Amino acid sequence: MFQALQLRQVRRIGAALLAVGMLTSCSTSSDDEPAEPPPGLDSAMADYTAAYADVVEALEQSVPEVEWTAKDRFPAVTEQPDGRCQLFLAESLGEGDLYEPSDGLADLAAALDPVLDEHGFGPLSEAIYPENGGDVYVTATDPAGWELEVTAYPPTVGISGPVATRTCDESILEGS
Repeated sequence: MFQALQLRQVRRIGAALLAVGMLTSCSTSSDDEPAEPPPGLDSAMADYTAAYADVVEALEQSVPEVEWTAKDRFPAVTEQPDGRCQLFLAESLGEGDLYEPSDGLADLAAALDPVLDEHGFGPLSEAIYPENGGDVYVTATDPAGWELEVTAYPPTVGISGPVATRTCDESILEGS
């Protein structure tokens, strides 16, 4: 009888571990995959350029101490290891201090969240301090997997995300 009880306990523990494993694998895959399919290149160029411009304008208004200059190497595309085509649409470099006047980037949410919401993005994250050093940053993502990132040192703001294309090389940008 004692062995029968032990066998039942082992089965219950095994079933519980299996259930936890299944839930973990389900939640992991859903976090990795965007909720919506990637947009086409032309749609992404139009929609996310507008979102980016509105974010930069909001940054200029909320932290006037920083002057933003667009980097000229954008847009660019890169095929990711999983086969997705990633469009790096725009990035600007700020001159000045973004960290102090924005209270460690915490105050950016008040200025950027309404703009991000208008363009279908979730709210800005809390400041992320990388464990191995590096830039302090905040991000926001949308359901298609696009990400806006604002870093403190040096101040940068950039936007990138997946696009649906037949090929993923610089030639697809020539007509855009």
